[in-house]
Amino acid sequence: MIAFLRLITGALEVLISAPLRVINFLTDWIAFNPRLGPLRHVATGLIFYCLFAVLLVYVFAPLRGTIGQTYLAEKLRYDAERWLATAIYDGSGSFAGTFDPRLDSRRDVNFTDRAIEIGDYRAFPDHKSIPVREVPEYYWQCLLFHEDRHLGTAINPYGIDLLGVLKIPYSTVKRSLRLRRVAFGVGGSTLPMQFARVIYKTPPHTNENALTKIKRKAAEWWLAPVIYHELTRGGDNKALKQWAANHLWLAQRTGGTPLHGIEVTSRIVFGKEAKDLTTAEQFLLASAVNRPIILLEGSDRLNAVRLDRWRYIAEVRAKACANNIIKDDEAKKQILFELVTLAGGPPDPQVKPKLQKALDTYAPRLARRAEANPIIRANALMPAARFGIREEMKQDWGYDWRSYVRGITTTFDAADNLAFSKHVETTLDKLEQRYRERIGSDYTLSAKVVSNDVSKRRPNIIVAAADAAGRIVRYFESDQTASYFGSMNARNRDSGFYETVREGRMIASTGKMIAAIAIANEGRDQAGTLYLDTKAPAQGLETCRRNGNQRHGRRALVTFACSLNDPLLNRAAKLGQRRIKSIIDTLGFNMPPANADGEGTPPSTAAVLGQISGSPRRVHHMSSVVLSSLLGRHTQPVQEPSLVKAYDYISPELAESASQKVTSIVPNKVMRPRANWMVRRLLQAPLCYHIKGKSHGTLKSLSKWCARRRPDLNFHFAKTGTQVTEDPDATVDAWATGGLQFSNGAAYSYVVVVGTGSARMPWARRLHSSQIAAPLLETLLKDLKIHAKAHPHRELLPKPAPRPIAKLKQPASLTTGALSSTLERRGAKKSAVTPLDLQMRALRQGQ
Repeated sequence: MIAFLRLITGALEVLISAPLRVINFLTDWIAFNPRLGPLRHVATGLIFYCLFAVLLVYVFAPLRGTIGQTYLAEKLRYDAERWLATAIYDGSGSFAGTFDPRLDSRRDVNFTDRAIEIGDYRAFPDHKSIPVREVPEYYWQCLLFHEDRHLGTAINPYGIDLLGVLKIPYSTVKRSLRLRRVAFGVGGSTLPMQFARVIYKTPPHTNENALTKIKRKAAEWWLAPVIYHELTRGGDNKALKQWAANHLWLAQRTGGTPLHGIEVTSRIVFGKEAKDLTTAEQFLLASAVNRPIILLEGSDRLNAVRLDRWRYIAEVRAKACANNIIKDDEAKKQILFELVTLAGGPPDPQVKPKLQKALDTYAPRLARRAEANPIIRANALMPAARFGIREEMKQDWGYDWRSYVRGITTTFDAADNLAFSKHVETTLDKLEQRYRERIGSDYTLSAKVVSNDVSKRRPNIIVAAADAAGRIVRYFESDQTASYFGSMNARNRDSGFYETVREGRMIASTGKMIAAIAIANEGRDQAGTLYLDTKAPAQGLETCRRNGNQRHGRRALVTFACSLNDPLLNRAAKLGQRRIKSIIDTLGFNMPPANADGEGTPPSTAAVLGQISGSPRRVHHMSSVVLSSLLGRHTQPVQEPSLVKAYDYISPELAESASQKVTSIVPNKVMRPRANWMVRRLLQAPLCYHIKGKSHGTLKSLSKWCARRRPDLNFHFAKTGTQVTEDPDATVDAWATGGLQFSNGAAYSYVVVVGTGSARMPWARRLHSSQIAAPLLETLLKDLKIHAKAHPHRELLPKPAPRPIAKLKQPASLTTGALSSTLERRGAKKSAVTPLDLQMRALRQGQ
């Protein structure tokens, strides 16, 4: 026992005396040793610096990390979130770029080169990177090898590397001797320190003085432990790896615009996603950290630097990773061979040939820059759709959509839609020349006029078409407000959400589609049924003449072809207000507000006169529902027309929650199956109605697009509308909406709107939908004809009726065809005709 106590006391004595002996040695033999002369001061400085390094790494860093994360963690997360970009792919899967930061951030966009104060928040200069889901392993290993190989070890346990700090005096002396002047040394920048440098835009500069460099290094030491602590909670370094993949600068376009993060850089440099990179390509990108790849050629001198930089990355740094990380000799041999092949020259930015052709054709001034800049690429390829996509995401998640979405795939081909947009602009230029005298002095239809005269503005001009599944295949808008998705007044400025009940844009006579559905649902009327018109003309009841003082009956077909209000008001009122109100509610439209006496407008009146309100997307959805019913898809839900084919969610859990937000309508909740033939008959009248060889419908200028006159169409319905103020000549909105099916089964719904959406803001006089919306619709229909040829959908065609069994003979007078024709001539109810009868008749007529 005594021996054991002696052992313990001896050990304690050594532990106590050892530090004293070390201190005694440092003071008596070094710091205060006169025999060392002036060197003793240098030695003293080194001793204190080493003590500072030890305290910095093992005392300050853990304390700072633990304390700092309690009040800095949330700010760090938001600061990092601001840099996350959203990737955009077109319908063919080609990478079209990333969202402009002005669309990707809600309050603190900063395009300056310095930090700015926004309220109580400090916004640093922006960069954007596509967030990576799974960090490529060899990228991470190579990055650690070059930049922070001691991360998480005893040398660097809390984000500051001891050897890196101790290296600074040595590098200071070495650099000063090389430059022949006092120059502060470099070194010791761990990954957390580089994150602080990138996030808060404090990169080193070649012309910074010693004091500036010391302040920068101190700021990095101050933040690095907090960043490391936040990114390695619970011992999991997944967040740390993601930051390393998202935020480091890897490439730079000639003249500026750096690319941050492996996801966006891999798409530009190699034309593929990060998960598809080969091991050699991962090594190359990891080796580009702090030595970014130079994209695009420039002057001869720059080209020489560009080539030399690339070869150094491939032949020195990436090769070092292969030699030190890959253990299998055969795999190492293959990787080294690939690196030698890649080292032949820096790759040009990768753009799919079709997108490159579109850039060269339709955006030649931006084409070169767009190759290496994903933001400019998206802006050039999707000048209008990117605003619509953002608004669609805001309607689901508000301003927080960035927390859900990592990337989106659009429903349309970017090159084809860009070509379509140019055709629309050509049509608008022609309309501007034709109707200049009727357009308000502050407005114009032409983009060329706006570019030359800043005092001019364009009304909302929307041309959109969706296929039978609700995927928008053509989309044009004239401004950045994405009015297709709703009025600005209906958007909550605090949350970003769209509030349907606040939508005030009246849908004009397109509301008569609701009356057509209600009439057809009742099943009593035929095309020849007479409706009382108390303002009928004395003559020409079979034409579109109106505003008389006679009381006459006018056929239902004429009423819808000519969009006559008075006879349809009388007929709709007899249907019952509850029926029409139910359709209005199911389709998602708003009733007009009550008057000062608290009395509301009857639903029949509101629908016929178009006083109900809804966004152009809502009107488009209504046409999609009618189209789906006419296709025989009565029980299949019809989703709202969408610009997004697929979301790339940040996590699978978010994908499951988002699937519950889809807004859809089942057609048979709006239209009874037996109503199809009557709805089609009434709504094709604006295109098809003619008397004595002359067309009289509101879309008579497009009579050649009547299905009866075209072998390539099965059916085509449409409805127009013109919204005015109290002054019937003051044009607010010109509408056209409808749907069609081509003979190969391809089917589309569409909407066209030109206007302001506000009764207080007319933009023209005596301009109606037949003059403005119809020419734009014709441009759209020509384009859809081309699209239909390339995208047939024969599964949407009516299935041929089975042949009757020979034994079941029927009298000729009772055959299905004769029965169907007889019932239609006599005005029988549709309920007496079976679906089989309808299919056979459709096949005979060629619809």
